[in-house]
Amino acid sequence: MQNLKRIGCVLLSAFVLTCAVPQYHVEATTRAQLEAKRKSLSKDTDKALKAIKNLESQKLSVQEEMDAVDKAMSSLQAEMDAAQADLESINAALEKSRKDLEEATTKRDQQFDLLGKRLKYLQQKGSSGYLEILLEAEGFQDLFLRMHYVNDIMAYDRELLDELQAIQKTIQEKTEQIQEEQKAQKELVALYNEKYASMEKVLDEKKARIAAYKKDMDKYQQLIDANQKADQEVLNQLARQQSRGSSRHQVSMQKDNTVYPTGNGSMGWPVPSRGASSSSLSSGFVQRRNPVTGRRESHSGYDIPASYGAAIVAAESGTVTYAGWMNGYGNTVMISHGNGTSTLYGHNSSLTVSKGQSVQRGQTIAKCGSTGMSTGNHCHFSVLQNGAYVNPESYLGVPNINR
Repeated sequence: MQNLKRIGCVLLSAFVLTCAVPQYHVEATTRAQLEAKRKSLSKDTDKALKAIKNLESQKLSVQEEMDAVDKAMSSLQAEMDAAQADLESINAALEKSRKDLEEATTKRDQQFDLLGKRLKYLQQKGSSGYLEILLEAEGFQDLFLRMHYVNDIMAYDRELLDELQAIQKTIQEKTEQIQEEQKAQKELVALYNEKYASMEKVLDEKKARIAAYKKDMDKYQQLIDANQKADQEVLNQLARQQSRGSSRHQVSMQKDNTVYPTGNGSMGWPVPSRGASSSSLSSGFVQRRNPVTGRRESHSGYDIPASYGAAIVAAESGTVTYAGWMNGYGNTVMISHGNGTSTLYGHNSSLTVSKGQSVQRGQTIAKCGSTGMSTGNHCHFSVLQNGAYVNPESYLGVPNINR
């Protein structure tokens, strides 16, 4: 019986231990999973950012090609307009030449008809016709004149007919020449139109490529947005865990005697090399256009430009809860100050503290840089309350700016 009780106690103890240990293990595993999740999100986001930059580069290259095609098309359009104007002039000249040929042909036909009638008349009259003309003469002089007139008329008719035929031939040759010019000009205009249509096809293909790049960039941006949202949710969970754990390890909030630039708030200024004022900010806690992606979004803190390698210090005493690469922020430090309040320092070139380390207000925690989604050396400073970003203005005592 005693053995049964002893065995029962052992089994009960084992049951209690198996219940208690997993509870602690789950907490620890959950934090590890959360940290791993943030790293995974950061990695995916970095890949997406690189893909966007690559697509942006390709898009820019295609856009430059489009600009070159546009320029060539503009030049070709000018040539087409000139060729079309020349064709219209040739068409007008051809129309005039055809009218001149028609008139010349009509005059030649009329003269030929007149000469034919005269020849027919003389042929019908034969020698009597000449005799009538001669017998009707009133004297030798009149006879001589009549004979001379007959010869002159016949000669004039022949000369005029020859002249009209020559004019007709010249106009005919000119018309044929203009027709050849018209044919060549039509071929030139057709060639220009074909070349222009080919360029339009190339331009449409490039527009389609740019549209495809933009579509892919939008997809990657959606992934980044989703990652940032998921990262914020993970951050909130970490903050809640930090808040629950603050009762087990209270963090000293006493200020040290270090003198460095500060505003009028409860926290110190994180960039000693710059004055604690709004004029030192390049961006505030506002809705703005992201300088990297170009999209409008909420900016989660203050951007404070500084030289590369400048000291970044803790705004308040606390415990480092994160020290490493973070999604979008590059090399990042997060410090818990208790009561659910944390601060974040992003885009650093290097870090001088590690996770779990206790730091004092004004202690150097990192060096300024431009890692992550950044366009220049600066410190991105954020304040989080229970995992949510809040305006740093009251904490630093430095007024916000609206850019």
